[in-house]
Amino acid sequence: MTRKIEIENLDCLCCSAGGKGKIAYILYPMDILGDWIGPAADKYGTDIVVITGMDWQNVFSPWPAKGVPKGSPDFKGESPQFLDLLQNAVIPAIEKEFGCVGTPERTLVGVSMSGLFGLWQWLLCDTFTNIASLSGSFWYDGFIDWIKGREIPAKNGIAYFSLGDQEAKSRVKAFDSVAVNTQKIISLLDSGKINTEFQSVPGNHYSDPIPRLDKAFTAIYCGIRPE
Repeated sequence: MTRKIEIENLDCLCCSAGGKGKIAYILYPMDILGDWIGPAADKYGTDIVVITGMDWQNVFSPWPAKGVPKGSPDFKGESPQFLDLLQNAVIPAIEKEFGCVGTPERTLVGVSMSGLFGLWQWLLCDTFTNIASLSGSFWYDGFIDWIKGREIPAKNGIAYFSLGDQEAKSRVKAFDSVAVNTQKIISLLDSGKINTEFQSVPGNHYSDPIPRLDKAFTAIYCGIRPE
């Protein structure tokens, strides 16, 4: 059974898999996963929380940057504050709601800007064991250089990435680098002995959201490597 709760003005749609010690947190731009979340929790053996209602452009930008495309509002760089909100308010409330005993295995799933945020926070802390970045906004100004300037931390989990095969053909020039930058990031993580998985999928940025989520969950929870 799914239920919706509000935490710090965020809408959290929750479904339990029956106390199996795993939770997937999905940061999603739209409230469209209600029919998927219940069957998915059973199929993959994990509690699932879909979080919506964020100030999308700003809470997932790790530092201030010029707006993209040109003429858009600048990014405010509020990821540190949002990470603090997740760690100290959202996660404790959700895991109390689920009746968690101890620390579960957490997975953070992000799409577009929240996919960028997912990798950013993973390189800073161990709140989440695994991450999945679907069409992560790796064109973001300074992000590649930020990773290059860091020591890649040791991780036990999986970093899963997927990208639409048409995304590098965007009309917005700044977005053209996303395919190249995604591969650069995977190479940097591989050099740090991170367990990475990559999958090219048909379509553009937001194409086929449910099949893409299923591919990510299959890679993380079923141990099936993408072809």
